[in-house]
Amino acid sequence: MLHPALSPNSSHTPLWRKIVFIYQSIYRRILLMDYAENGKTTETRKFRRLEELNLLDDFLFQEMVASPEVGEEFCRILLRVILGKEVRKVRVIPQRAVQGAGTKRHGIRLDAYIEDVSREEVMGELDMLDAEVVQGQDIYDFEPNKVRERERLPRKMRYYHGLIDTKLLKASVSYEKLPNVFIIMILPYDPFGKNRMVYTVKSQCVEDNTVSYEDGAVKLFLYTKGKAGNPSQNLIDMLKYIERSTVENIINQDIKRIDELVRHIKKSEEVDTNYMKSWEWEKYIEEAATARGLARGLEKGLEQGLEQGLEQGLEKGLEQGLEQAMVKVILNMHENGYTSQQIAIVTEKTPEEVRAVIEKRTAVLA
Repeated sequence: MLHPALSPNSSHTPLWRKIVFIYQSIYRRILLMDYAENGKTTETRKFRRLEELNLLDDFLFQEMVASPEVGEEFCRILLRVILGKEVRKVRVIPQRAVQGAGTKRHGIRLDAYIEDVSREEVMGELDMLDAEVVQGQDIYDFEPNKVRERERLPRKMRYYHGLIDTKLLKASVSYEKLPNVFIIMILPYDPFGKNRMVYTVKSQCVEDNTVSYEDGAVKLFLYTKGKAGNPSQNLIDMLKYIERSTVENIINQDIKRIDELVRHIKKSEEVDTNYMKSWEWEKYIEEAATARGLARGLEKGLEQGLEQGLEQGLEKGLEQGLEQAMVKVILNMHENGYTSQQIAIVTEKTPEEVRAVIEKRTAVLA
């Protein structure tokens, strides 16, 4: 049992120690919640070969969309199966970054921004969000998402829609020309707990749902394992393949064609190289984030603080743990050929600080 003076609820407990207890509680709850949701914690991430990836994995989906050889056909098949509509021509920009209204406003990254250009001439290399909007033109944003974020999904979608709209309509252009926007989330978990495969969300009048209110904003949540409702067999089969992109899930011609496109991408040496770089980059980001999470430094500092009865013990432990972890990340990235600027982005240090760490290490080994 803790000494009364060390209890977080004690009136004698110093503020810094109360903060420590609160942080520990939150940190452990996060780990427990993640374990309950995923069957594991986020502390380790198992490496999978490119051949083992599924379309629900962000990297493979992005490579499919980004490919000039297969991207357009891939997106047209998905739109036909999911929305039940034939789209003759689409223009695709993978991982489209949309900035907020200012430097302090939150921006977003659209995983697959797709424009139906069946009603217009293709505009070459023009940036979609800078091109003039054509009436009747539809915009689609595919967002495969394995991250479990039920609580914030509705507001996240609200923000996505709003930010997309601000980029679609130029000054003096009539609102009637604002295109329909479909944000399509593909999820391996049930976002609303009703076991539906398809959740279509639109704006409506609360008092009378027969009132027509067509603002052109549609959110489509697709739960890969959903049973309720009456989804088409083609959609059921497609979502099953997207979640697990293996030979046994090739059920029909659409999936067969997509599987051919997937295998084409997976055989690419360039894609394989990109995957290794992507994995390596994410690994460094995770290491840096773990360091900032203060897990080890917090425990070490707390122990020192309890033994010595000094606040300085906590601060010293935190600083030591964080700095040692960051030095390790910097040196690992440097050995793997990353520049000081790239390392600075991950570690949130300046390029000068990064170079100082590298030079110090070089001097020790000399």
